[in-house]
Amino acid sequence: MRKRRTDVLTKIRTDMEGRFREATCLLVNVAVFDSTSNGDLRVPENLSPPELLREFRSLGAEIVFYGSDAGDFASTSGFGGLIEENGHRITDDRAYVLGRAGKKDCVLLGSELADIDFFLSGVFSVAASSAPLDLKRVSSYVSNFDGEAVFTELGNLIVNSKEGDWE
Repeated sequence: MRKRRTDVLTKIRTDMEGRFREATCLLVNVAVFDSTSNGDLRVPENLSPPELLREFRSLGAEIVFYGSDAGDFASTSGFGGLIEENGHRITDDRAYVLGRAGKKDCVLLGSELADIDFFLSGVFSVAASSAPLDLKRVSSYVSNFDGEAVFTELGNLIVNSKEGDWE
């Protein structure tokens, strides 16, 4: 019985690594950052959010920050100026996000019920730990983190898979 569980977990991990390696776009609902960052990833090699913005650009991947408060997020987050400087996008256009979410090369990070439409579009979706239960039920992965920590966790998983450093 233990062997079967290990096989299933190995398959899930391999599938996640493949999706992350192929990702060219990370869609992030800015509401994720409304929650206080809970937990420390305790991995000193992890890139910080500003470093992730630069690394995604160097890997040819885009980060799209979306949501009704996207404009405020850009001006109040500690790395707002780096978003556009590194070729990433900030938008409140749901149709644009839904169009991107339907593509297999996207990974989505959300935390609100309004994200359910995006999560159901077939994209690999990640819910923050504080997300509503209904969103968690339709997500591909539920993080143990909130706020900046969940963004850092997901961003580093994607970067590490692209660089072949998946552990």
